[in-house]
Amino acid sequence: MKFDPMVVNRYLKSQDILDINGDIKDRVMVSDEEIYIASGYLYANGAKPTDYNFQHPPFIKYLFGMSAKYFNLPLLPNIIFGAILLFEVFHLGSLVFKNRLIGFLASVLLLIDPVFKEVTIYALLDLGQMIFILGFIITTFFWKKHWIGQGVLLGLATASKFYSPVVIFLGIIYLYKILTKQFSLKKEIAVLLVGFITFSLCYIKAFPFNIFFEQAKIIKFMLEHNHAVEWGGIISMFFGGYILWPILFFVNLYQLFRSKVSDPVFLLCILPTTYYLLLTFQLPFTRYFILILPFLYLSLSKLICEKLLSH
Repeated sequence: MKFDPMVVNRYLKSQDILDINGDIKDRVMVSDEEIYIASGYLYANGAKPTDYNFQHPPFIKYLFGMSAKYFNLPLLPNIIFGAILLFEVFHLGSLVFKNRLIGFLASVLLLIDPVFKEVTIYALLDLGQMIFILGFIITTFFWKKHWIGQGVLLGLATASKFYSPVVIFLGIIYLYKILTKQFSLKKEIAVLLVGFITFSLCYIKAFPFNIFFEQAKIIKFMLEHNHAVEWGGIISMFFGGYILWPILFFVNLYQLFRSKVSDPVFLLCILPTTYYLLLTFQLPFTRYFILILPFLYLSLSKLICEKLLSH
């Protein structure tokens, strides 16, 4: 998709512009995709990320905007992100299960999932956030000495979209580390510090400013404007959608209950289960599933490979 300069004009007349007392004539509705491309293009041309679409951190939007400005292709980052995510799933499966076939099968199944197509053909923020979350998980448990890299990935995940998913995943990882006696307070503080610096640098155009006040403003906005239409909408969407999704859920539960807490498989199963349950309190969008599908396909691929090898 080539960049359409008119998307910026539509955005500047849109419902997302909140600081002009509603005086815009011919106010229009625009999609999230148009908001992210247009605001990113404004960032790339010198606008402060605190002035446009402030409610989501700016990093992925910067990439969309830079790609639109210099290559006329705002979705180019998504092509790269999609390839990275598939590699990460393959790599994580190979590391956890010591079997490349499991990682390969999971990445192929994810590739043909309709959500993977959705998050790659539209300029959304979820795909980029997921590759940094998954990268953080891989480096945390398999490249343990690379705490700077872990912090950078954590900071970029937090700077990609509103950071509630990062907080949830990080909380689960910390609990798992405590239970398995892998938690080092000194190291985690160092990782968090690097993450905070990385996150803050994504706002460098707005410096000097109070980054803590800015985040408080974002959280206040989200609490006031994000309300689920109906509880449990995600449940009907997940179980009534793509044919494999219900199977994935129950296979993941099966793998969860048969694994020991000390086994990394337990972490891979508890992460999507917990996050899925928390999703039931949010507005139902299929793109949110990209945050759990990599783990679910790894569980399914493990079961398939076990059955194949048992014959």
